[in-house]
Amino acid sequence: MPINKFTLFIVLVLLFAEIKFTSAQEAAGEKLTLKSLTEKISGPDDPDIIKLRFNSGTSAERYSSSVIKDFSEVNSNVLSKSFDVKSDKYNSLSPKQFPANNKEVKIKLSKDNSDDYIPWEANRHFGLAVFDELFFNIAFPWALARFGRDWEDSTAGERWPFIGFQSIWSNIQKGWNYDGDNFTTNLFAHPYGGNIFFNSGRVNGYNFWESSAFALAGSYLWESFMETNQPAINDWVNTGMNGAAFGEILYRLSTYITDNQARGGHRVWTEIVGGIVNPVRLFNRLVTGEASRIFPNPSWRQLDNLEIAMDAGTRVLFEEDSTHNPGPKELDGIFELAIHFGNAYRLEHATPFSHFYYNIEIASSSPNLTGMNAEGSLFAVKLSDKPTSKHSLETTLNYNYENNPGFLYGNAAIMEQLNSLFKISDKLDLRTKLGLRLIPMGGTPNDYFYDSLDGRSYDFGQGLGAIGRISLHMGDWDIFTIQYDLDYIWTQSEPTYSKHFLQGGTLDFQLPIKDYFVFGVGAGYYKRKSYYFYPQDYFGYNVPGQPETNAPDVSFQTPIVRVFFKTRIL
Repeated sequence: MPINKFTLFIVLVLLFAEIKFTSAQEAAGEKLTLKSLTEKISGPDDPDIIKLRFNSGTSAERYSSSVIKDFSEVNSNVLSKSFDVKSDKYNSLSPKQFPANNKEVKIKLSKDNSDDYIPWEANRHFGLAVFDELFFNIAFPWALARFGRDWEDSTAGERWPFIGFQSIWSNIQKGWNYDGDNFTTNLFAHPYGGNIFFNSGRVNGYNFWESSAFALAGSYLWESFMETNQPAINDWVNTGMNGAAFGEILYRLSTYITDNQARGGHRVWTEIVGGIVNPVRLFNRLVTGEASRIFPNPSWRQLDNLEIAMDAGTRVLFEEDSTHNPGPKELDGIFELAIHFGNAYRLEHATPFSHFYYNIEIASSSPNLTGMNAEGSLFAVKLSDKPTSKHSLETTLNYNYENNPGFLYGNAAIMEQLNSLFKISDKLDLRTKLGLRLIPMGGTPNDYFYDSLDGRSYDFGQGLGAIGRISLHMGDWDIFTIQYDLDYIWTQSEPTYSKHFLQGGTLDFQLPIKDYFVFGVGAGYYKRKSYYFYPQDYFGYNVPGQPETNAPDVSFQTPIVRVFFKTRIL
C-alpha cells in the first residue's frame, strides 16, 4: 500500500518530536513501530478515528479540526489530536515548530477537499461536448483525408473530401442511399467512429440515451456535410446504434482502468491505458485536470462485477461449396478477449449497460480481426426471483461482426430475451436464454455483386432473428454450452434482388484445471442460404465470371472445430 503525504509527515513528526502513535481504539496503549506505521495509518483499528498522542501521561484533550492548532501544556499531560478521517480528510501534516523543551508544538493540517469536489462527468457540459464531437470525429479526420493524401495520384480514388455548398445542397436534396464501402469499413470502422461521437457526450456528463443522440447527430453531420458522396443510411445506423453499444462499453472499461485514488507511476500508466481505450475521455481529463486530481471513483465502479478472460487456441474451418463438396481447409491460431460486467440473472439493471458482454477475436491469418460482439442491457423486468429459479425479461442492444474465410456477417440489432436460471446445487446451475432479434441493419455476402470502385461485395438489409442458448454453469465457468442463432435478411441495397437465411450453431466443453484456468474444445458451423431473383434484363456490377441473369440460389456451410486454453485475469 503506498505511503501518502499524511504518512510521510507523521514519520517526520515522529523522528523529531519522539511522538508515540496510538489509534483511537487502542485501549491498552499499544505502541506502533516504524515498521507497522504505514499499515496503521492506512487501516487503523477504527477507520473513523486516528489519534496523535504527544509526550506521556494519563489525561488527554480533544481538539477541533482547525487548520492550525497550537499544542502547549506546562504540565506533562497528554495532548491529543483526533479527527474524523471520513468527514475531514487531510493530505499533509507538517511540523511548524519544535522547541527544545518539547512543551509547545505547532502542527499544520492542510485539508483535502476531495469529497467536496464535483467530478466533471457529474454535470452536463455542452460546449466541450460539441468541441469534442466536431474536432475529434469531423474536422480532424476530414482534414487528414483532404490534405494528407495526394489526390492528383490516379489511384487516389473518389475525391470525396472536396466538399462545398453545391455538394452539401446536393446531399440534402438527394437523401439517403446505401454506399459501396468494403465490409471492414462499414461494419467496424463506422461503429468505432460512432464510439467517438458517443463519448463526446458521455464523458461530458450526458447519460447513455443523450450520448446516443450525439452519435446519431454526428453521423448525420458527416454524411450530409463532409463528403461529396450521397449520404448512406447504412453508415448512419452502424455509426449511431453500433457506435452507442461500442462506446458505452469502452466508456465503462476506461473508467475501470483509470483510478482516481491512484498516485505516482501507477496513476500515469492507468491514465495512458485508459486513454488508449477511450481517447476522448483522456483528452477531457487532461483539460479539466482530473488526470492528476485525487477524488472519489464513481459508485458503480465495482470490480467485483467485472470478469475478464483470455483464451488462445486453434480454429479449423472446413469450407464447402454450394453442392456441399469439401473445399479448402483453413487452420488459424485464435486469440480471444472476453469481458463480462454484471450478471443477467441477478436482475441488477438500474441503468443501460449495467450488464454487458464484449469479446474480440484476433486470428493469425487474414482477416486478422475475425470477430467482435457487444451486448448491453437496456431494460430488464423481474419475472421471478426464487431460491431455486430466477427469470427476467431483458431488452439488449447488440453489435455483431463476423469476418472469417467461411462466414461474413455483421449487424446492429435490438433483442428481447428471456433469461432463466435453475439452481441444481450450491455450485451448479442451469442457465437458458431465448430471444427474438430485430435487425435495423445487417450485411451478408452477395455471390453475384461486386462494386469495383469501393469494394462492396455484400448486401445490406433489414431482418429478424432468434437465439437459443443452454449452459451448465459450475463455479465461475460454463462447463457445457450449446447455442443456436438464425437471422433472415431482406436486401434493401442495390441490387435488391436477393434475401438471405443465416444460421449458426456452437457446442463447447470447458474442463476447469484450476479456479482460474480451463481447457476447452468446441465444434460448430456457419450456414448461409441466399435466394436470388435477378430479372432477365438486369445489368449491374456483377462478379467477373458469374452470369448476369438466371443467377441460381447459393448455399454455403462451414463446419468449425476449436481447441483452446482459457484463463481468467479478473
